[in-house]
Amino acid sequence: MRSTVFSAKTLLIALPLFAVAAPAAAQDIIFVPGTGETVADDDAADVAIAHDDTAPVDRDDKFGDLADRFGDPAVQDGVAAVVERATGAMMNMNVGRFAQAIERARPGTVGRRIPSDATVGDLAGRDARYLPEELGERSREAMGMMSGLARAMAVMMPEFERMGREMEESFRTAKAEAKRNRY
Repeated sequence: MRSTVFSAKTLLIALPLFAVAAPAAAQDIIFVPGTGETVADDDAADVAIAHDDTAPVDRDDKFGDLADRFGDPAVQDGVAAVVERATGAMMNMNVGRFAQAIERARPGTVGRRIPSDATVGDLAGRDARYLPEELGERSREAMGMMSGLARAMAVMMPEFERMGREMEESFRTAKAEAKRNRY
């Protein structure tokens, strides 16, 4: 019965906290957009300076456009605002009556008395009030990383396409040769 109490509590609280816990463990690592490398915080400026975004490269426009959009501070701010509002709404969601219904259906499941007007934020604790802003900021960082990945894909895509065409031609040649050798 104890594991059920832990599971119910985990279900209500752990998901939003998990979103913050993983990035918090890697605070000293910074993804430098466009390099595909992670570097220690102290080396980030050196890597960013050494990476030259002005060099002409053949790039895939779809990924390039996506990289530009993910890297746009206005888009990042818009996504962060949505994340903050959604998280705030979730933290204000009333779960007290739901917990009481669970307890009525399976006595001993909840493990402690939860007021009928309790919210997810109440159960998560006092530090949960910072969660919407924290997740909003993390979404900006994630979009910056996605921009770097899309920019790398924009540069790599023409080469992937060339390799695909070569592979297709190689298969055609091998198939034709196999046909000739059969007869």
